[in-house]
Amino acid sequence: MHGTHDSPVPAHRRTTPTRRRFIGLVAAGAAAVGTTAVGRAALAADPAAPLRTYASQYGIDDRERILSGVLDAADPTAVAAWITGTGSAPDGIKPEMDTQVNALADAAAADLGTPRDAVLVSWVRTAATQRTIWDRKYDFLRTGSGGAGTFGIITDEVRAEHPTELGSDPQWDPDKDSHRTVWAALTPDERQIEILRTSTAPGVSRHHLGSDADFFDTTPQDWTDDGPQAADYRWLRANAARYGFLQTYTAESAVGTPAISEERWHWSYAPVAEAVLGFVRAHDDVIAGSLDELWSYDPARFTYIRAHWRDYMFHVNETAYFG
Repeated sequence: MHGTHDSPVPAHRRTTPTRRRFIGLVAAGAAAVGTTAVGRAALAADPAAPLRTYASQYGIDDRERILSGVLDAADPTAVAAWITGTGSAPDGIKPEMDTQVNALADAAAADLGTPRDAVLVSWVRTAATQRTIWDRKYDFLRTGSGGAGTFGIITDEVRAEHPTELGSDPQWDPDKDSHRTVWAALTPDERQIEILRTSTAPGVSRHHLGSDADFFDTTPQDWTDDGPQAADYRWLRANAARYGFLQTYTAESAVGTPAISEERWHWSYAPVAEAVLGFVRAHDDVIAGSLDELWSYDPARFTYIRAHWRDYMFHVNETAYFG
């Protein structure tokens, strides 16, 4: 899969809700706060968080434990609002994410000779923004009527059922009448599955957090091993972990269940993203309630994701690559 690298992306994704929740998490977080002065109060008092660099997964895990303590000490409903895209990050966490994302983008621009504004192409998206993306795809809006052109990747299952109408087209195209005929025949669940292959529902997107960002370009075919973004991917693979980042969706994501296409441009600041996953596992009912409220405007277009949101939220890579 990674023909331009000496080693393939390691298979380190943890997908089940039983991933580590450290024993005595709050106590450990409190102890760490006492010794390192990076507790919630200290974080809140530091509007410009210092740059953090990491030499190994152990360092990322240590920082995750501290941030997990911050989340556990906060109001669960407020944290759930942040996670689902309707609220803000707890005090102090946003400055750290901002520092780390910008530092990675700055380094990439400098090392690759790329204009800084061409490096960080997508960052924070609210639930309202993600709803707009979801709705235009679900409603299969034409360009000029609220649509944004082609999207997603047509799944093999749907293509096999409609070979004449879809042919070899790689993506859905709302401007093609043959595609519109197929889309109209799909059930609500089937439409959601098609969208979810490359795009998450409002409330479930990691872009709500501020820990995740898209770098350089988001066109899948450009990120092949011999594509125009190949050098950018090699740089990210070699350097992102130093700033605490991991590739969120790997090639392994695309062959698992549910299948989520690999995104070589999407990287997560792991200490925050991992702490969030731990919080979600520990507060499942609070997150579920927030999502139900978010999707209440039209429950029919969220039937499948309502039953499977955990599968998508946890079906991510959770280990940084240090070579």
